[in-house]
Amino acid sequence: MTSRYHPDVIWGPFVLALVLGLVISAGLYFAYLWPGVEPEDLEDLDDPANPAPEVPDAPKVPNAPKVPKVPKMPKMPKMRDA
Repeated sequence: MTSRYHPDVIWGPFVLALVLGLVISAGLYFAYLWPGVEPEDLEDLDDPANPAPEVPDAPKVPNAPKVPKVPKMPKMPKMRDA
């Protein structure tokens, strides 16, 4: 018994979809995720002539409003059984 369709008709769209899917997935990976996993240059980190910049402390706010304290919840009376 022979197939009703030519083998290229069956496998062609499947292979095309597979290849295009891989190309699009690789493109999205390199566009969005690759910069996040790119390693830093370790040579620059160990250079004593070029130390890491100091991180400044958080700035003080001179006229910051006082945050009011939240009062505690009052105790609820016990319910009687009905």
